[in-house]
Amino acid sequence: MEHSLKKWLRILLYLSILFVIYYLYKLDYLFFSELTINWMFLVASVLFLWSGFLLSVYSWKVSLKVHGVIVLFKDALYSHGISVFGKYLPGKVWVILGRASIISEKGFPLMKLATVSLREQLLYLLLGLLISLVAIPFLPVNGWYSFFVALGALGLGLFLFSGWVHKFILQLLQMFFKKELNIPFIPIRDALPMTLAIMGYWVFWSAGFYFLVLSVLPASSLWVAFAFPASVSCGLLAIFLPGGIGVREGIIVLFLTTLGIDPKIAITISIIQRLWFISGEIFIFGIALIFKKQKSEN
Repeated sequence: MEHSLKKWLRILLYLSILFVIYYLYKLDYLFFSELTINWMFLVASVLFLWSGFLLSVYSWKVSLKVHGVIVLFKDALYSHGISVFGKYLPGKVWVILGRASIISEKGFPLMKLATVSLREQLLYLLLGLLISLVAIPFLPVNGWYSFFVALGALGLGLFLFSGWVHKFILQLLQMFFKKELNIPFIPIRDALPMTLAIMGYWVFWSAGFYFLVLSVLPASSLWVAFAFPASVSCGLLAIFLPGGIGVREGIIVLFLTTLGIDPKIAITISIIQRLWFISGEIFIFGIALIFKKQKSEN
C-alpha cells in the first residue's frame, strides 16, 4: 500500500507541474512586452517572496506541532514544497492532501494530518480577507465588492471559531450537497499560534508585491501591497479555477486602477505577479527536491 501511495504521489506531482505549464501557455503568461524594470526593487521583491515561502513552511510545522505532530523543519519543507504546485490541479484537493500524505509516511494518521492542513488553509484564507479589509476604507473600490469581502470574512470567522455557528452551517451544507462533510472547527487555543505563523508569510508576501509594483512604477502608493492578499484570497475561493488563475489577476487590476494606475500597466503588473509568485513556488519546490535527493543518497 505504501508503494502504491508513493506512486500516486509522483503521478499527481507530475500532473500538477504539467497543469502549471498548460495554463501559463493558454493564458499567454509566458509572453509579454518589454518593460523598464528597476532591478533593485525587483530583487528585493523576490527576496521577500522567497522568505515568505520559507515562513509558510514554518507555519505548516507550527500547525502540525499545535496538533501534536512533531516533525523536523526539513520534513515540513519537503512535504510542503514537493506538493506546492498542487493548487494548479482542478479542485485544489492536492493542496490539502499532498503535504498531509507525505507526512503520514512517518506513521501519523492521514485523516488527522489532512484536518491540520485544511485548518491552516482556512486560517490562511481568513487572514488574507482580513488584511485586505484594512485598505478597503481608504480605496474607492466598488461598494458591493467591499460588502462581500467583509461578509465573507465575518462568515468564515464565525464558522471557524463559533461552535454553534459551525454546526449550523455544516448542517446546511450537508443538506445542500446531500453528503456528509468534514470541515474542521478551530479552537481559539489552536488558532493563536497558527495565526501568528501565517501572518508572518502574509506580511512578507505583501511587502514583496509592493516592491514588485515599485520595480515597474517607482512612485506607487503603499496601498498597492493590499491588492495581493485580496487577490489570493478571492482566488482561493474560486476552487474550480486552478491556482485562482484569472480571479487573482482581475482583483489586482481592480485595486491598481482604483489607485489611478493605467489599466494597461495594471494588467501587465497582474501578469508579472503570476510569474513572480511562480518563481517562489519553483524556489521552494527546488529546495524540497534537494532534500529528497539527499535523503535518497543517505
